[in-house]
Amino acid sequence: MDEPDLKVARFSISKARGKLSVLDLHHLVATPNRIEHFVERLEMGLFTRDEYLDAFRSAGLEVEYDSEGLMGRGLYLGTSALATVR
Repeated sequence: MDEPDLKVARFSISKARGKLSVLDLHHLVATPNRIEHFVERLEMGLFTRDEYLDAFRSAGLEVEYDSEGLMGRGLYLGTSALATVR
């Protein structure tokens, strides 16, 4: 964000730790009177397509994988036979 009285910047560092992707996001927020620094850590699991499919099926879902998805990154579609329409 780049406004006259407000500037916001975000920087990130990512590392793989086993089956985790760990991102440390550093945010700087500046006003004419102060600068604040925030750190946000995100830990996300790294799984294969087969591991995702097995997890959906183990949860009792029927699953399909669309390799294009909404943004070209793929999309898993899970549905439950237990869902009812009212």
